[in-house]
Parts: sequence; structure tokens; C-alpha cells
Amino acid sequence: MKKNKLSTYIIDFDRVIFYCYLALCLIGVLVMVDITSVQSSMSYFYRHIIFLGISFSAMLVVLYFFNLEKLRFTNTILVYIAIAMLVWVLVKGATIKGATRQLRLGPINFQPSFFARIALIFFFANVLDKKNELLRATKNIFRLPLNFPALSLLTVVTLGLIYAGKHLSAIIISGMTLLGILFYAGIRKRIVFIIIILSLLAGVLILTQGDSFRMRRMTTFKKYSLFFPERDLSYSDNADYQVRESLTALTSGGLWGTGMARGRAKHYYLPEARTDYVYSIIGEEAGYFGAMLVIILHSILFFASLKVAERQESLYLKLLAAGMALNIYCNVLVNTGVAMSIIPSTGNTLPFISYGGSALLMDSIAVGVILNISARRRKV
Repeated sequence: MKKNKLSTYIIDFDRVIFYCYLALCLIGVLVMVDITSVQSSMSYFYRHIIFLGISFSAMLVVLYFFNLEKLRFTNTILVYIAIAMLVWVLVKGATIKGATRQLRLGPINFQPSFFARIALIFFFANVLDKKNELLRATKNIFRLPLNFPALSLLTVVTLGLIYAGKHLSAIIISGMTLLGILFYAGIRKRIVFIIIILSLLAGVLILTQGDSFRMRRMTTFKKYSLFFPERDLSYSDNADYQVRESLTALTSGGLWGTGMARGRAKHYYLPEARTDYVYSIIGEEAGYFGAMLVIILHSILFFASLKVAERQESLYLKLLAAGMALNIYCNVLVNTGVAMSIIPSTGNTLPFISYGGSALLMDSIAVGVILNISARRRKV
């Protein structure tokens, strides 16, 4: 006789995270129709709606149909798939504005670096759960690669391939996320401090010895950032254009904004208005309060996700929820920081709001994972 196997179904999940996600997606739709309505074609808006439908469906599938504990055996496979895709994009990918990041899959451009960031979070959560005592006992940073050889090697290879594709912002966000996971898992604070110092030194090396356009961005950053009080704004050139127009848009908004009808930046003054600098459009047309609303919604989503992580008995699920939350929120901090010239210019999207299929899909899947972890289930 066959034994009856108990199954479960979801009866509830964290509504705060879900509603914040919906609100941010709705803001994204409004911003996209606002920007594309004054441009030559509405095709970007229609494509955004299609991407959003696919992403929302993927989020629901992950929420209702994935058993994250039973799928743990796929975590290493996901990293190998990510590495294969990153190699493929370097060989066959499309080079856009000097960077090779995208694979053309018919009418869709897919960026494997977004998938790689998610794959590494799954991999880290799995390994650190299994070897948590070893992680906590490690006192010397040079012992980390020896104690965690597969973790160290696959992470270096993955991030190295992303760097080869000239997607530095993805490395920064992924590095912040993975370091946060290590800290959350209990790694010693002095090791975290040393990793931060080494990362900063690596960043300086990349800026000084890498592609020249990064040093030009640093020069622009020093010129427009409030962190450098002695600034010469008497001369501006094309290298300054994006940052200058972003700050012009943000400061034009005031408290309540100019309104959609009087928005200036979307009229091709900001070339990357749909993606990298969408926050500047929000700041101009919705003002300080509109821009703050976006930050607040992302912050509520982030801290509610950390609360979900804290409630978990399983360290694996705890690290997974925290990692997904960090991945989204670090992205928010980088994007808004670039728009306000708090950090140097680097290309990345604003989660759930910017145009872009790969980012929207991966961020929605991350929300689906967090909601899945938060879910209350009933046995049948």
C-alpha cells in the first residue's frame, strides 16, 4: 500500500512586503508611461508592461510552488549556470556603449549578471548554513579560502567574469550583499573590516589602472559631489552632462515637484531617463516628497524582509531572506546615490521602477523568495 504523503498549502504571507512591491511596480508603470508619452514611441512602455506581467507571474510561481528546502541541491548548479552564461555573453553577447553584458534571446536582451547575483545568494546561504560553526571559528582572513575553497573559487570566478563584461555596479552590489550575508552568518567583525579595506584598495586599483572612463567619472564626481567643498563649476563638458542634468532635475522639483506636464528632463535632456536616472525624473516631477516615498517604500520592504529573516529557525532560510533583501536594497542605495551624486556615476537600475526586463524579473523573483519564506502553511 502507498503511504499518504502530507502536503501543505499557503494560507498567508507577509502582506507588507507584497503591498510595497505592488506599490513600487505601480509607480514604475506611471513613470514609464510619463516618460514614453513625450518621446517618439510608446514601445518601451508596452514592453515594460509585458516584462512586468512576466516578472509578477514569476514572483507568484516562486511564492506558491517552490519548496526552497527541497531545492537546495540546485544551489551549486545555479552558480555553474551563471558562470556558463557569463562566459557565453563575453563570446556571443551584444556590446552596448563599450560594455558586453547582454545576451540577445530573440526580441529580449537578458543580462546574466543579474541572475549571477541571485545564484550567489542561494549558494552562500547553503554553504554557510552547512559550515556555520567553521565560519564562526575562523579567526584569520587567509584561512577563509582554505576553509571554504568552493565558495571562494566560484565567487571569484563569477565576479571576475562580471568585471570582464564591464558591469562594475553589479560587482559592487553583489559584493555588498555577500559581505552582508557573511556578517549576518556570524563571521568575525575584524575579518569583515579587513575585507572592506581590501575591497577599497581593489577599487582604487581598478580606477587607476583600469579603463580611463572610470577616472573621468571620478573627476566628474569630485566636481559635483557635496563631499568635495572646493569645486570648480565654471566649465562643463560632455563628460559632466548626465550628472549635471540629473542634479538639475532633482533640484528643480522642490518639495512637491513640477508635475508631469512641466517635467523637463524626460524630453531627452537625460538620455538614461528610463533606466539609470529614473529617480531624477521622480524627484523633478514629484518633488522631495515623491522621491522620499520611493525610498520609504523600499526601506519598508527591506526591514520587513529582515524581520522575516529573524523569525526563521532555519539558518539557511534566514540567510536567504536577508540576502535577497540586501540585494534589492543595495541596488536602491547605489541607484539613488548616483542620481544625487553621493557616489560616482555607474549604470544600474532602480528596482521595480526602471525599465529593464532582466532586473525586474530577478528582483521580482527575490521578492517571491522572501514571501515564500514568510508564508504560513497548512497541512492537508
